[in-house]
Amino acid sequence: MSLKIIGGEFRGRTLRAVKGFMTRPLLGQVREALFNILGDAVVDAEVWDLFAGTGASGLESLSRGAARVLFVEKSNQALGVLRANLEALGPRAKERSRVLRGDAWEPPPLTPDGEDEEVPPDVVFFDPPYQMVDEDPARAAWRAGRLADRLAPGGVVLFHFPDGTLDEDDFDGEVEVRTWGRSAVAFLRRGRG
Repeated sequence: MSLKIIGGEFRGRTLRAVKGFMTRPLLGQVREALFNILGDAVVDAEVWDLFAGTGASGLESLSRGAARVLFVEKSNQALGVLRANLEALGPRAKERSRVLRGDAWEPPPLTPDGEDEEVPPDVVFFDPPYQMVDEDPARAAWRAGRLADRLAPGGVVLFHFPDGTLDEDDFDGEVEVRTWGRSAVAFLRRGRG
């Protein structure tokens, strides 16, 4: 599978992919649609790429002007590919990134050096493996909602899951679900007030 960065500073750069079926990056057309919907919301944003895999969503965010991106991934194989993709983009991308090996269901509180309070994300890409969502869809929706509680005002969680697994009624609060083929993405937003 060929992955490319679609827009911004690193547009056209080819990304390495993880071998096997467990890591399933967003298809280019879906990623492009999501970034068109997000528009300038990524510029100068704090972005989390959870279940990062190849890092395609977070790297696209860096290319489009994100201030910082946190990548959280558990698989050593995926982490190796992610780090190689980040390295290929160069020092500007690396200095605006943080890669953590850990549980993307429960990302740790992130604090700037010397600070006690978490820096809330503006945009969260939440892309657990389909089989994990299928095992307990209600719990996956609840976890997405918990992430939305951690957002900065006006922020959004983009929760990617297989179409037909969940719909708007499965979530609490303001949510919109859009589908592209077999992929669905729930947009969970936090109000500005």
